[in-house]
Amino acid sequence: MRYYSRKLRSSLTLLLFSPLSTLAVSTPTTLFTLPGPVAPQSWFENLAVRPNGLILATRGDAAEIWQIDPSTGDGVLLVTVAGTYNLTGIAEVTPPASACSTHRSRRAIGQAKSCTPKETYVFGSSHIPAPLQVEPGSAKVWTLQFSEDNNTPTVSLLAALPNAGFINGIAAFGPGRDRVLLSDTQAEAVYLMDVRSGEYTTPLTSMAGINGIKSSPAQGSGRYYYLYWANHAAASLSLVPVDPTTAVAAGPAEVLAGNQSIDDFAIRVDESGKGKAYIAAQYENAVVEVTFGPAPSSGAGTTRLVAGNLSGTGYGFVSAVVFGRRKEDKGLLYAAVGQGGGSASVVVLDPSQ
Repeated sequence: MRYYSRKLRSSLTLLLFSPLSTLAVSTPTTLFTLPGPVAPQSWFENLAVRPNGLILATRGDAAEIWQIDPSTGDGVLLVTVAGTYNLTGIAEVTPPASACSTHRSRRAIGQAKSCTPKETYVFGSSHIPAPLQVEPGSAKVWTLQFSEDNNTPTVSLLAALPNAGFINGIAAFGPGRDRVLLSDTQAEAVYLMDVRSGEYTTPLTSMAGINGIKSSPAQGSGRYYYLYWANHAAASLSLVPVDPTTAVAAGPAEVLAGNQSIDDFAIRVDESGKGKAYIAAQYENAVVEVTFGPAPSSGAGTTRLVAGNLSGTGYGFVSAVVFGRRKEDKGLLYAAVGQGGGSASVVVLDPSQ
């Protein structure tokens, strides 16, 4: 592991531990930048936040996953993945504790032992030799699993997809987190993969421009899930109801935001179905908020600029946005920024301002 420490502790302590009601964050704060020689073409393709609050960042220009501590700005090169070149989306698939107990061998009543499922993630890779180019047959899906002490990671190949194109977004699917949805930007499709076997189906096709994806159960109904998906070609964010077992479309799609550059996004939906999405706005170098009503709504949601110039240089590429998971930062956003004249970085911002 390579270790890198940034001298940001005083400013980050103020940012992360001040009450949000009194916090004034008018501009993003750089949390972490890749160490070493400046690499202007580097970028973090996707982000995931662990239950302990640490941030996992996949590099789009290298086969690396970095781990970043948002309370200190320290960064660790967690793993380098052999057998690939560029990493893409990442999503947590740690099963619930109930799933762990049901997979144990049957014991007499009173003899069953509790267990803690191992923290697990699925991430993708595809060889990108040059912008807008993908090496045929290079798509793969991997697992990243932490040991019981949550410190030692193990990477395993889950599936090679020689017939796929560019595996981009990844989202856990279903209450057991034993399946994932994978967006294939080049094939314009979504795959549904079993995270235990690597077997997959193709429930959704003809999805030109598909990029980042998220999924959640439809509020007030167990009949279907919603797939939220970014379309970078049409500059839109949409949702489509899908079958909770097969992920086949169960109704018409609905546009939540249009005319908006988009790569990936973070999303939160309340019990009524109302929600907010925070869009990584690509070369707009910005994060944009979309507020939408419960589906089916009367139309696209309303948008507002949350923060611009995330790179601090006037230009850059914002590829991913995630929420914090600790008590002190669950209302804050972390965004991946690259190609802004410096090396890839992660910034933190407060969307309530």
